[in-house]
Amino acid sequence: MDDAHDESARCLIGMLDEEIRGRGWGAIRGVDRVVGRDRGWWQNRVKAGDLSVVQLLTVLDHLGIEPGRFLRKALGGEPGWELDRPRGEPPEIVVRAWERVRAGKEGKGVGRDYLDSLDERRYEEPWEVERLALQDVDDVELPLLPRLLGVAGSALRLLIRLDEAEHAIHAGIGISLEREDQMAVGDLLQRLAFVVADRGEYADALGIAERAAILYLRTGDRIGVAKALVDQGIWLYYLGRPQEAIIAFESALRDLPARATLHRFTALQDLGLCHQILGDVEKALRYLSAAEELTPNANAEGKLSWFRSSIHRDLGQLEEAESQLCRTVEIFRGLHHGEAALTTCDLVRIQLLRGRPGDAYLTATSMRALLEPLRHNKVISAALGDLLRCGQAGLTLALVEQVRARIESERKRKQAWQLLRIKQP
Repeated sequence: MDDAHDESARCLIGMLDEEIRGRGWGAIRGVDRVVGRDRGWWQNRVKAGDLSVVQLLTVLDHLGIEPGRFLRKALGGEPGWELDRPRGEPPEIVVRAWERVRAGKEGKGVGRDYLDSLDERRYEEPWEVERLALQDVDDVELPLLPRLLGVAGSALRLLIRLDEAEHAIHAGIGISLEREDQMAVGDLLQRLAFVVADRGEYADALGIAERAAILYLRTGDRIGVAKALVDQGIWLYYLGRPQEAIIAFESALRDLPARATLHRFTALQDLGLCHQILGDVEKALRYLSAAEELTPNANAEGKLSWFRSSIHRDLGQLEEAESQLCRTVEIFRGLHHGEAALTTCDLVRIQLLRGRPGDAYLTATSMRALLEPLRHNKVISAALGDLLRCGQAGLTLALVEQVRARIESERKRKQAWQLLRIKQP
């Protein structure tokens, strides 16, 4: 192989190695297994700088990464805000939307207020929002058709149907560009960024959110810019760049109006998380308290309770941390099986640190109730099985932390993690 080919191969393997290591504990061993090799196979490939096409495609498929997108990024081709063509066939709502645009059919009066209420419902009833959006695709006012597609795409994202979500949002962008509606494109780009992030592609999500902010700047929409800055802060935080995230969140809060409750809540909560990472507990608590005043739903309440328990732990206030975790576990038992498992592991850990192995064992055994709902997730169910088999004598901090790391690795697989959410009645 020539030098240029060698350099490209090493660049590609290095980027793939970063992706694998970013998946957390057990990810490298998982790659070794999927290609049917012995332990250490992947590390040897990294050292050698050599990988066959079949092996590359096998590893990418195992990680859930689209090969074309990965190769463009690895070999220097893809700016973060450029849009790839969605995978698979478009859903019915997209086909019908384009048919209507080409025919120039006007709507029957479904307006913005209705779409706004539909958008708010997507968090709790994404399946119903998807149904209603399809029902209304022929009736919504024609200029608002991209907005309807965006709402449908966001609902499909929450239903873990990411390819269909991308199709819906891309169609909305295409129609908006034809109508030269840049504000609509900005909103749709923000929605697309969350779909891309759910695939674990945070750098691309950041680039898309930056593109949305530029469009809002061009149209003089300061509130739109502020909302896009909140999104940028989220992806910067996930990319391990807390100082930059803080700047984005603080800038956003200066222009977000009081009525933008959800965005203000997100900015305040994540500012607290950023300051905690940087070791400024006093600021973290201040932002946590401010976020608590805006708590929008039970899931947010659980996350804030979890956050507060971690601050008490960092301060060595283990009794307060345990009390807060008990509340956190109770909240997530009704919301998300994966989060319930993680928070229960944290509670077991605190009880062990407090010198109460009996209570820790009782807490650990309470996770037997999670085995059935988690049976389809082999990683988490196996981890819990190891924890439950150990007995009180074998319940150690090292074991709990190992089990927790295995569960946490699944959290990074957005699609698998979303499946563990408990559907609300």
